[in-house]
Amino acid sequence: MIWLTRYSEPYNATGGLAAEGVINQIGRPDIEPLEVLVREAVQNCWDAKRDSVRGIEVDVGRITLDAPRAHRVRTRILPDAPPGLPLADHLRPDMDLLYFADFGTAGLGGPTRADESAPSEVRDFVDFVRNIGQPPDKELGGGSFGYGKAAFYIASQARTIFVDTLCEAVAGGVERRFIACGLGENFASEGRPFTGRHWWGRIAQGVPEPLLDEEAEAAARMVGLPERNGREGLGTTVAIVAPGLAPDAPEGMDATIEFIAEALVWNFWPRMISTSEGEQATMSFRLTDQGRRVDLPDPRTHDRLRGFVEAMDRLRREPEDDDPLAFDRPVECLRPIKTLGRLVVQRGPVAPVTLPERAVPQGARQTAQSVHHVALMRNAELVVKYLRGLEPVMGRFGYSGVFRCSLDVDEAFRRAEPPTHDDWVPRFVPAGHDRTFVNVALDRIVGACREAAGHETATSNAATGDGVPLGEFADALATLMPGLEGPGARRSSTDRPQHSRRRHSPGRKRPSDVPSDAWVDGGTDRESPTDRRSGSVAGEASGAKIEPTSARPMRLPQVRAADEPRPAIAADGSPVLRYPFQLRAHGSRVRLSASVEVMTNDGAQVETDAPRGYEPPAVKAWVDPRGVPHEITELVVEPDATDGTWSVEVPIRDEAMMRVVVAAEVS
Repeated sequence: MIWLTRYSEPYNATGGLAAEGVINQIGRPDIEPLEVLVREAVQNCWDAKRDSVRGIEVDVGRITLDAPRAHRVRTRILPDAPPGLPLADHLRPDMDLLYFADFGTAGLGGPTRADESAPSEVRDFVDFVRNIGQPPDKELGGGSFGYGKAAFYIASQARTIFVDTLCEAVAGGVERRFIACGLGENFASEGRPFTGRHWWGRIAQGVPEPLLDEEAEAAARMVGLPERNGREGLGTTVAIVAPGLAPDAPEGMDATIEFIAEALVWNFWPRMISTSEGEQATMSFRLTDQGRRVDLPDPRTHDRLRGFVEAMDRLRREPEDDDPLAFDRPVECLRPIKTLGRLVVQRGPVAPVTLPERAVPQGARQTAQSVHHVALMRNAELVVKYLRGLEPVMGRFGYSGVFRCSLDVDEAFRRAEPPTHDDWVPRFVPAGHDRTFVNVALDRIVGACREAAGHETATSNAATGDGVPLGEFADALATLMPGLEGPGARRSSTDRPQHSRRRHSPGRKRPSDVPSDAWVDGGTDRESPTDRRSGSVAGEASGAKIEPTSARPMRLPQVRAADEPRPAIAADGSPVLRYPFQLRAHGSRVRLSASVEVMTNDGAQVETDAPRGYEPPAVKAWVDPRGVPHEITELVVEPDATDGTWSVEVPIRDEAMMRVVVAAEVS
């Protein structure tokens, strides 16, 4: 008869890690929680792959426990629900389980106690079930922090999971193990504090040990988990009790399984495809809902992914120059000299797609209107993110790219990933060559996107006379830019007309002056309207002006003028004036906004009375320090993407001299 016993972890004399801290380690990523779960679960499966097999199979399934089975789980598998864990509320008939089961993997082998040393280096069981934040032990694996398992607990309304594994035994043969785990709030009982971590198993020498072999198999069968027999059954099943991550959908619609199917394809298609005369598929999926098989989209025929698949096919072969719509090149760092990876971009026609009335994976959402992205990946070939590049000059002609870093710099890019492995953030890497490698690679990829989008050609044409002649264009603009005698010319301050004694004309105001090299403090959009103080940089063609603000005791974002405004070609090929400025965020999330003011002909005053029907000029786009435009009037940027030289683009207005005032606020 199977009866498990609960064990709750007490704090010891030297302290401990609270369960709530484990939950919070994964952060708050900007993607659907269900997609985070799918990414973390399958990545764990891939990292557990046995070296002796070509690929792995991952079974994902949802089952509902009927009343008898739910009663057995409540009384024999998960008895005695502890304080601080929302388990009792969800152990009821018709409770769901969502499981991820891998085959072709090693299972969770090694010792079952964290205080035991292992004859071999294998410590998979204690690293997953006992330890927190264990560094990776698999070369070129997808994981990097050991916190990803928190995603399983977050996905459970009961904060509880089952772990069923078949692994190689230390003494030879195979061993089945089953244990239940929970992460709740810390609590106190009989004057003793507890961390909120719980296990259900066999108590041996005061430690909750997993059920073994026949008992473990019986427990897994009682719950309804997949069968495992012999060495072909090696692997692990993690089952989430009472999953609660249904994606946003219209009322009455359950889109969980459909979302999982799409998330699997969007994040793991590189491992799902075989390339002729190249690598074969190394990951297959079986998705079921209440025992019913659910088909996954085919990446090769997917209306958004097929371009990425074509690029991946090319990347897996020797470089060829046989397609005018593709380019294939190494990504190089020149100081120090290092090949950072290989980038393949495939261009082709693309049209907008209509998304369903429910949540979709991040990649699907980002590419709904057009595909102009590069799939970033390390050598595990799991998609880290879809990096957005410049929009193509030809609106219905997009591009799909794949960048895979080189083997000898894989560790640098791994260190640039957050716990959810969904980005490369250079500042996460300690200063040195590794940080340089990540920065340079991202810059090179952005530059390649600009070329793929056709902007390099557009700029070249403008300069050579095939499009707008940029030199003549700048000369013509000189009459619209106060203080300029020609392109790039700037009058010294002594040559400018003095207006300090001039009276204001009706409907006009004089812009304030601050030295152009001064930093100006910003504000916060959490202040009341009467107390708000926002820093601003005002850019004119005669040089940038800065409006001062009163001092604040906190470190607010700062802005200052960076250079003269200059004519440029925008991402869509239209002529603009580009006003550069520098931004320092001091670690804050910043909201950027700008007002465009029309000046009098001599540049001395601001026109405030517009003619009837006149539409004032407005911001067209913001250009970040990497050169990526953001076509939005106001822009919110995260702390890791703020510091550096920015520009704000404003469309050219005939016979109008303009002044741009940039404001930065804590958001």
